[in-house]
Amino acid sequence: MCINRFLNNERGFTLTELMVVAVIIGILVAVAMPVFLNATSNTKLKTCMASLRLMDGAIQTYGADNQVDPASLNDLVPLYIKEIPSEPEGGSYSFIPSTSLAPPYAECSIGHSY
Repeated sequence: MCINRFLNNERGFTLTELMVVAVIIGILVAVAMPVFLNATSNTKLKTCMASLRLMDGAIQTYGADNQVDPASLNDLVPLYIKEIPSEPEGGSYSFIPSTSLAPPYAECSIGHSY
């Protein structure tokens, strides 16, 4: 029957051929999604960490220049950083002021501080 189809020059795919292609595409998507999601979350984490390093450098420079720690991240703009970066998820960074035990630092909602 398949030979007859090619001899008659009929065009098109059988339902079985289409189903095989659909299954192969489904398998490829199932394998690719975890890899993509991991890469996305890893990128967000690295973006957060880079921004925290930038803000930490600005906090330390502010403290060295002014002999006092900044009261908020807004004190760093525009002399020490151009603008306060936004988090990858669209939130904002938190500023933790200095205490007698710890210097000031910034943290992001992903759960990391610097």
